[in-house]
Amino acid sequence: MRFGLGLSPTIVLSPTSMAMWMIGGLMCGLTAMILMVRRQPMLPSAGSPAAVERSRALALHGSGLLLYSGIPLANFLLCFWLWRRFRQQSPWLNQQGIQALNFQISIYLYLLLSAFMVFAVLGVITTPLLLLLHLVCTLLACLQILRGRSFNYPANIPIIEGRPTRA
Repeated sequence: MRFGLGLSPTIVLSPTSMAMWMIGGLMCGLTAMILMVRRQPMLPSAGSPAAVERSRALALHGSGLLLYSGIPLANFLLCFWLWRRFRQQSPWLNQQGIQALNFQISIYLYLLLSAFMVFAVLGVITTPLLLLLHLVCTLLACLQILRGRSFNYPANIPIIEGRPTRA
């Protein structure tokens, strides 16, 4: 493995340096997420959504569960792709996509902060709590969407702000 990466067999990677490499990778991923997501406009919200809109919004919010698949950034990338695909179809879908996408980015930011706090032992406590918060909020969002209601995530950082979209 070291030969494939071009590393000398005499180089020893300590747990601290491995953690720093992982944190650096997370920071690169977060930077890419924020750069990919331009400030997208939001359409004005209308009444109760149709069944097709609810199923699409369910896919938007449910894509957050891919965080637990072990595939890096899968939850963000699928949510971003679905939002880009559905946002022009309805103002409600656009609003729900923005909510879901902001939450996925917020969770990554919180997990990055928690990774830094691992060295102070506080991160060992906060990381499982953040993952539990993510799971509960995502499931609550899915339940609200199935009922035809909008869902606003708690502790959501509004990175993507809404303005009227072009048709």
